[in-house]
Amino acid sequence: MTEALKMEGSSVKSEEKLLYLVCVLMALLFFGLAGLNYFSAGSLFSIDSLFFTTVAGMMALLFLLVPALSLRAQKKAAQSPETRSAAAAPLPGRSTTPALRSGAVPGNTPVLNDARGRPVPPDVRKMMEQMKEPETKSS
Repeated sequence: MTEALKMEGSSVKSEEKLLYLVCVLMALLFFGLAGLNYFSAGSLFSIDSLFFTTVAGMMALLFLLVPALSLRAQKKAAQSPETRSAAAAPLPGRSTTPALRSGAVPGNTPVLNDARGRPVPPDVRKMMEQMKEPETKSS
């Protein structure tokens, strides 16, 4: 069973590499077409020339988006939530983020995490603490 999973994982990686290769080649092709238009056009600042260069450049950037976003996702997946929360843990007596205002949050408050494990900003912590305080009624 594990051998089948290993074989499936290797085929997925080879398919990803093929996808990246095709995307990079298509991006180079579109950049080449934009460059060809730049060097062969009689007037670069004509409407047709600007349109063709812009469309070819945008298509090249769209093809480069696939590898760029998947590499970014792989980097985020490599960082486990445990390492993020350990890195976000404050030193004793110090705040992890600078206060936005002078009276925002004292430096000795513990780091609160939201549902995704990210640290809560200091202004939100201040609002949460104000909500916990009992309201005093004035006559």
